[in-house]
Amino acid sequence: MINTFLTHVPPKAVDYCQHLWQQYSFQLHIAKPRRTRLGDFRVLPNRQTKITVNANLNPYAFLITYVHEVAHADVHAQYGLQRRSSSLKPHGKPWQLAFQRLMQPLLTETVFPAAILTPLRQYLNRPAATTYACPDLMLAIRQFDGDKPDEQPASKRLLRDLPEGSVFKLSQKKYVRGTLRRTRIVCKESVTGRSYAILAHALVTVMMNDES
Repeated sequence: MINTFLTHVPPKAVDYCQHLWQQYSFQLHIAKPRRTRLGDFRVLPNRQTKITVNANLNPYAFLITYVHEVAHADVHAQYGLQRRSSSLKPHGKPWQLAFQRLMQPLLTETVFPAAILTPLRQYLNRPAATTYACPDLMLAIRQFDGDKPDEQPASKRLLRDLPEGSVFKLSQKKYVRGTLRRTRIVCKESVTGRSYAILAHALVTVMMNDES
């Protein structure tokens, strides 16, 4: 498992991530990129717990997402089945406190660059269900995304910044940008015509007229 952390998180966070995995005893799966989530936490039928994190995240996004999901494991360990009750929301106070506590040892420039650390600390004052809810943090994290050789940085834009009707590519599929609904934008996949609610701060590849 430590090899997984060596590959996906900043070097100074490897031992801490390994410690969390040992403490909460969950299965960890590195998942293919997903349109609607960066990671998730699940309780399996055998009562074991499982965390998934998208494989394409840069080390800082991966680390934040990983600890986000471990905070769910912490709440589950404390409350068990009570977490399913309406009075214990998935990202309510118990999760927020767990996330803040688990992130605290990582809030140092030996782990995060200063450009990320400042908005991250602000976000942690009142953490939300997704880091996409904090545009300053997401934009700071995006600075450390590696561009693929066949993609020019100028072609990458935040979905929210595209005009309605724009054609873009995400996870090798083409979409047409639709209307904004809170934190997501309803987009239509070009091939199937199906509609998907994609996070407004998703980084997408803008398609030129001759490519669409």
